[in-house]
Amino acid sequence: MWLLSSSWAFRIWNDLRRLALGLGLMAFFSGILLVSDWTHRRSAPRHDVASAFKQTHKAVVVAMAPGYSTDLCVNGMLDGLQQGGFSTGKNLEVIRADAQGEMINIPAILQNYDNSDVELVMTVSTPCLSGACTKVKHKPVVFTCVSDPIAAGAGTNRDHHLPFLTGVGSFPQVARHLDLMQKLVPNLGAVGTMYNPAEANSVKEISVARELYKARRIRLEEVAISSSSELLQAVQILAGRDIQVVWVPGDNTCIEGYEGVVKGARDAHLPLFTDICSVLDRGGLACLGFNPHESGVAAGKLAAQVLRGANPKDLPIQEVSVEEKRISRSNAQQFNITIPEDLSAYVRP
Repeated sequence: MWLLSSSWAFRIWNDLRRLALGLGLMAFFSGILLVSDWTHRRSAPRHDVASAFKQTHKAVVVAMAPGYSTDLCVNGMLDGLQQGGFSTGKNLEVIRADAQGEMINIPAILQNYDNSDVELVMTVSTPCLSGACTKVKHKPVVFTCVSDPIAAGAGTNRDHHLPFLTGVGSFPQVARHLDLMQKLVPNLGAVGTMYNPAEANSVKEISVARELYKARRIRLEEVAISSSSELLQAVQILAGRDIQVVWVPGDNTCIEGYEGVVKGARDAHLPLFTDICSVLDRGGLACLGFNPHESGVAAGKLAAQVLRGANPKDLPIQEVSVEEKRISRSNAQQFNITIPEDLSAYVRP
């Protein structure tokens, strides 16, 4: 009986030893796995702001039309993005699209990219911003080279705007431009201009000009146009109203058909002024406006913040208007215009 009890106790003790050994081995290997996992977690990349610079982001720039002015705006945005840590060919892919000068094409272009794999929509010009305000539903938007974002539908003021967008406005310096006209054309009494009423930026600029010209007792003659093909005829109409100079505001339709204005002004022997300095080489006496590259840089920096994860609604719309001024010496000579000494630094061939 005692031998039976001893045998039974030995078997129980042996089973307990085996169980303890098994539990010990399980604990040992579990510890190894935990240490390995802990080491892996420490060495694995963290998903923080820095990771935004390591992956490749995709954005699209939508413009009104191709051209030198557009390139200045776009290149400025790319420079601003680079300053913010995003460079094409490294961690950024940028697609360019334009409406070929036709506003009717803008909605379809924006909707196409709004439903694509791009992460950000960047717009150049007021018509493209206006389209984005109503057509973009899924992507953040950053805009630049826009005279008046509020008039374009971006919001009620620079701090209270549509939650999915932000950008840079650059309102024309209408008073400074008129100062330049009066210096180059003494005893200025009448100015002729044309604009497209479908462009919100042009409507706002002309409304500001009306009040300013009235205050200075200068007559402002206006002709409304709907396409660039009407510009030559518009200048001819203005020339018949006894004006002294032709003024081209920051109107996309006018810039698109600028050669028609140049021909009309030349035929009527009228000095031509414009807001857009990038077109002065195509003809005209003088320009005074904002530097599109600098406005683009400011917008590019905002775009970089959005790509890093910032919410556009938390980024106020900026006003950036770095003045740009040029006078054509050859054109001044054609009109026997004497350039004042204080403007000599702005003279070009």
